[in-house]
Amino acid sequence: MRRVAETPVHAPSHTGAGAFTPMSWAQAAPYVTFAAVCYLAAPYLGLSSFTVDHRIAEVWPPGGVGFVLLTTVWWAGRRVIALTLGAMALVFFVSAALMWHDLPPALWMALVGAGQPFLMAWLYRRRLNHAGWAPENQHDVAALLFAAVSSSLLLALVGGFPTLNPNDLPTAFLWWWVLRNTVFCFVGGVTFMVMFYGPRHGALPPTSWLNRVGLVVTTFVCVFGSYHDPSLPLSWLVIIPSVWGGLTLTVRGTGYLCITLALASASMSYFPQNQFGYDGAFPASSIMDLLVIACTSFFLLLTLMREQRAALIAELDRKGVESENQRRMLETVFDSMSDGVVIVDNARVSMYNAAARQLLGRPVPAGTPVSWAADFGLAAADGGRLSDTVLHDALWVEAGDPAKTLQVLVENDGSSRTLDITAQAIGSTDERSTMVLLHDATAQRARMRELSNFAGMVAHDLRGPLTVLDGWLEVVEDGDPVTDGELVDDAVRKARESSRRMRQVIEDWLNYTVVQNGQLRPEPVKLFGVASELVDGRRASWADDLEPQFDLDLEHSVLADPGLLRQLLDNLVGNAIKYTAPDQQPWVRISSRPDDESGWVRVEVTDRGIGIPEGEEELIFEEFHRGPQEGRSAGTGLGLALTRRIVALHGGHMLARSNPEGGSTFLFTLPEA
Repeated sequence: MRRVAETPVHAPSHTGAGAFTPMSWAQAAPYVTFAAVCYLAAPYLGLSSFTVDHRIAEVWPPGGVGFVLLTTVWWAGRRVIALTLGAMALVFFVSAALMWHDLPPALWMALVGAGQPFLMAWLYRRRLNHAGWAPENQHDVAALLFAAVSSSLLLALVGGFPTLNPNDLPTAFLWWWVLRNTVFCFVGGVTFMVMFYGPRHGALPPTSWLNRVGLVVTTFVCVFGSYHDPSLPLSWLVIIPSVWGGLTLTVRGTGYLCITLALASASMSYFPQNQFGYDGAFPASSIMDLLVIACTSFFLLLTLMREQRAALIAELDRKGVESENQRRMLETVFDSMSDGVVIVDNARVSMYNAAARQLLGRPVPAGTPVSWAADFGLAAADGGRLSDTVLHDALWVEAGDPAKTLQVLVENDGSSRTLDITAQAIGSTDERSTMVLLHDATAQRARMRELSNFAGMVAHDLRGPLTVLDGWLEVVEDGDPVTDGELVDDAVRKARESSRRMRQVIEDWLNYTVVQNGQLRPEPVKLFGVASELVDGRRASWADDLEPQFDLDLEHSVLADPGLLRQLLDNLVGNAIKYTAPDQQPWVRISSRPDDESGWVRVEVTDRGIGIPEGEEELIFEEFHRGPQEGRSAGTGLGLALTRRIVALHGGHMLARSNPEGGSTFLFTLPEA
């Protein structure tokens, strides 16, 4: 059995804004517009937050929003990215100038404020191993965190944050700025990468609205509790919604809950309940910032692992269904094969199909047979005894060896069947199995025997006429046309008869081959027209004294192939004339009448010839069988086999019988037109 290589099926890549897959501006417009509008307000929100703490802004959104904006145009090429960076710097500079910052610091903050999100996008893009922007595994989450930390640190080192001067670089002031900017860049980046570019339908099922509302309420309660009283270790409360959401939400739902947690934490810094500040080297506000980053990472990673697990389970289920369908298909093919198949594991039969049981003609032994040849009823091809040693040596194959074939006989209920047994090793060397194929070669062997017999008959039939033809041609060549005129004429006539005999042998074989392999083209045909044309041709070419007599009683039309019908009647008429004694005038009657079965016509061809020997009524229809030699000439043994084949092609049946008053009758049925 040959396995067809299966073409792998790949999931279509997500074509979202920011992916390297080509897209149009119409597709990217909603993403670009939303991010651009957010960036118009981002510098103002960041710079205005100094009213909370004059040293460091509690909310610093330009970096995170700028990163999201760049991802929406990254696919468009360098020129568009450069124009976007210029627009970002201009918005930042105008916002800083309108808020009474000096122009040189405002310009510097604008330049580095636009460069930081570009560096973050470039670093993140380089570490991704897929076309999209959405994080798909822990490697992508770590890459986004690395990009946020690296770009924020570089921004601090070049003095890109307000009120940060070179004297503050080695102090905790720098650490506060880097951490604050990292929080917003990482959380904002994770959130919008998932919401913008994540797949719309993943392997996880959507959760209920009750669960979503409960998560949002719990998030705000936990964040409020964390900020309300710094004397109590309540900052761990924000872990509760992270674990809850990670165990119940989808990947896109994770993005929405991440932004909810970040906004809730940022908004608390504006309220009087905020008891955290920037006191000491490792202040409580920094702890909350780290906790937000940790919760976001843990939340997203937990959801991604659930997504991967669900996708693997779905793939396993799909593969399981495919395997089960393939198993059923192979089982159906296995059971419906005409050749027998027996699987042998460790010298015992583990599986076999119905064809094997039918070909062997006996139940397949369970377990390990005592004697394979005896239990399966196998004998050698010549009918002799077949030993288990010979059978083992002939069929034993190792893994990687070519298949071996042995021809045996199976005796069953007095009849024998020739089987070709082929053994092929399957499986590995450690778990070795053998597949044994049983092919019924009885008909093929009989066919080869028939062809061999026919070749001998044809050689014999052609050799005789050729010898006679050569002899009479020598008579013609050596004789004198004047003195030996009658002798020459007789030699020519007999030479022509030998030639006709050879032509008959060749034509019979060609006609038989055509009928065996030909296709039927039936059409309505009048029996009388075909028969009368045939009779006229016989009379016109008749050369003997006793001209055949014909009696036609044909009133029906049949649905038949005209050429094959003409050949059928011609063979029967020729057979009737051929098997009439030489001193008797041939007489042939062709008649038709409705058959006992409705829709069929029975045709009978009757003669007064030598008849059919008793017991040979069916034998005469076999290929290469010859009738008695008392007739006018010997046949090739194909004529009657050819007629039965033609009738069978039309769906009818054909019989022959001897008449009580002498002669024979051949009857056949054809569909009525």
